[in-house]
Amino acid sequence: MRIKWDENQVQEVMQANAILRHAGMSDQQIGRQLDVAGVVLRRHEIPPNGSVLVTSADDFFSGVTYSFAVPVGAEKAFDMNVQLAREEDKAGINKNVAFDVVFEAAAS
Repeated sequence: MRIKWDENQVQEVMQANAILRHAGMSDQQIGRQLDVAGVVLRRHEIPPNGSVLVTSADDFFSGVTYSFAVPVGAEKAFDMNVQLAREEDKAGINKNVAFDVVFEAAAS
């Protein structure tokens, strides 16, 4: 199978992996947060449409955000983020500043 990779995307994923490993995050921790986001998405009957964003400020902060674009307005996206925070709390997820999952309004 010949897969054509976008080189920029490959580099970003590799950088995200390095940041998360350095922060001590396991695949299981990341998976649990994404699973909880899936609970909220299913509740609203919204299929997942996610992307990874690496944020870095030299000698200050490096982090990874997994952002789900949701076809709703800003207020509804905010409500979904509140639901996400409550579900994470209910699941006993200990958040790490290096990784976050968010919903972003993408209504047209």
